[in-house]
Amino acid sequence: MNILYINFKSFSGKVFLVGVFLLSVFPKAQLVTIDIPVPWAANDVLSKKYYKDMASAHRKLNLIYAVGKTGILKRTKDIYIEPNQELTRISSGLTSKKDDILKFLSGTSYDYIKDKYPIVAVSPLSSGKLSNGLIRRRFKKKFDAEKKNITNYLDTSNYIPEGERLRFIQQALDKVIRVTLEDETY
Repeated sequence: MNILYINFKSFSGKVFLVGVFLLSVFPKAQLVTIDIPVPWAANDVLSKKYYKDMASAHRKLNLIYAVGKTGILKRTKDIYIEPNQELTRISSGLTSKKDDILKFLSGTSYDYIKDKYPIVAVSPLSSGKLSNGLIRRRFKKKFDAEKKNITNYLDTSNYIPEGERLRFIQQALDKVIRVTLEDETY
């Protein structure tokens, strides 16, 4: 037989604590407070000096914060403010070669195509064809597309590293040479 064992000393202590808790909570929960606005503005004369001290300390801290922030921004400007500055730089050697590269695309390469596919017979041994005009136009279109790509690669508003610019330009020139030589594996 199991008999329920109750320790009355600890049980009475727990009952007492719960009763005190209930008596302290319930009356406060039932009270209703009414706030009545009083038309009287009180000036806290004793703490007025402390408020002035707090305001002046706040102004000093704002000044220190502004100076500190300016110094930190100046030191970290290259890292946080202008992270892509290195991607917009183009070396002077590459910009000086831009005109030569574009002249090679639109001038030299296309002149080779003009000589290879004449529209009007230049000599009695060469034959002039109307289809040569269509072939020229096809080549001109390809050359103009690569010229546009190279112009975009050399634009400073494109965020491309210098090495990638050179690689893209080299690929475009390689493609133009292959097209000019009629190597269709490009």
